[in-house]
Amino acid sequence: MTSATKRAISLLVVDDDSKFAQSISEHDSIAREGWSARIARDSKEALDLLSKSRSDIVIAKLNLPGDSGDILLSHAKREHPNALRFLLIDPSDKSSVQKGTGLAHMYLKTPIDPGELIKSVSIVLHTQLRIRRKEVVDIIRDTKELHINTQPMQELLKTTDNPNCSLEDLMPVISKHPTAVATTLQVANTAFIGAGGHVDTIEQAIQMLGMDYVRNLAITELAKKQLELSPGMQEIANGVLKHCVETSRCGSHMRQFGVSAKQAQTLSSITLLHDLGKLVLLANKGEDYADLMGRSIENNRPLWHLEQAIYQCDHASIGAFLFAVWGLPENIVRATAWHHEPVEFATNEFCYVNLLHFANCAANIKHEVPFYYGDELIPEVAEKVGLPLDYVKLLE
Repeated sequence: MTSATKRAISLLVVDDDSKFAQSISEHDSIAREGWSARIARDSKEALDLLSKSRSDIVIAKLNLPGDSGDILLSHAKREHPNALRFLLIDPSDKSSVQKGTGLAHMYLKTPIDPGELIKSVSIVLHTQLRIRRKEVVDIIRDTKELHINTQPMQELLKTTDNPNCSLEDLMPVISKHPTAVATTLQVANTAFIGAGGHVDTIEQAIQMLGMDYVRNLAITELAKKQLELSPGMQEIANGVLKHCVETSRCGSHMRQFGVSAKQAQTLSSITLLHDLGKLVLLANKGEDYADLMGRSIENNRPLWHLEQAIYQCDHASIGAFLFAVWGLPENIVRATAWHHEPVEFATNEFCYVNLLHFANCAANIKHEVPFYYGDELIPEVAEKVGLPLDYVKLLE
């Protein structure tokens, strides 16, 4: 799918309900998107079609005749790693939610309208085409560590070292350090744990892993695997992390505008992670990137504009790609990738893309970052959801 922008997208729908599969392949949206579609009734037929020609997108029903959909996606992941994979599941079947772990980019709950299915697939494709670029891969290829030795990190290590530490003790401490949140979510979403792509809040992650696991994680991952930066670069990295925490605080106050409790909880994780791509750039580009930050202030231009001009990609795409590789939920990947350009997803409802945009802009206004020029609010996106343009004044 890496060269999909130069050719038509090929879609494979695998479902023994031929009427439903046909309704997808013949839907008007397929023609509008310029996609080609093929249908298979079971895994055997699907594998035969995959062996004959590529498919950029594979949509499989979990309960298929013969081999189940998760086994099919396992093969597709191994033999066609660039294909996007979607699993159709019955949400009432609790065991089905665990299947396909780490294999599907997104789970689609049945029954689902064909138009809604195609729309969901299109959104994921749109994001993946943005982040799966050579420029992004080249920058992120050698990234091994993101953790920074900060005061919040030391506080976290001290807290986890206490054998009597409880979830209530840990939550406020871990939420002060974005890279610790990222690592915890990464581990919780691995196939080994059995929840790939489903855990999008730090509360869920810690409850799933357990205090002992998180305690060991702090010792083996957070304490020993840290970025080695010069004092000046360390200060910039600390500024990036501080901005993430301040963005999270702003996001937590969005409930007063009608954001649901679940959205607010997930937004807390997304805001903490959203700028970690800047740490990747600091680690890989060093002083050149620090200079670029200074130029953004001198020219009053948001940093991501200059990143795109110089690197042909930006920290948002870099962070999103990293999270996709880690198996984090698609809503985290999508929000991170697009939060500077939320017009792509502007509707009259709150979504994680525009919520992150609002929280990020609020943090830039309330707590100006001294190292680079921050993002500015896009008024039309705020107006779409009925958010007052001076909403930042209410975020106390």
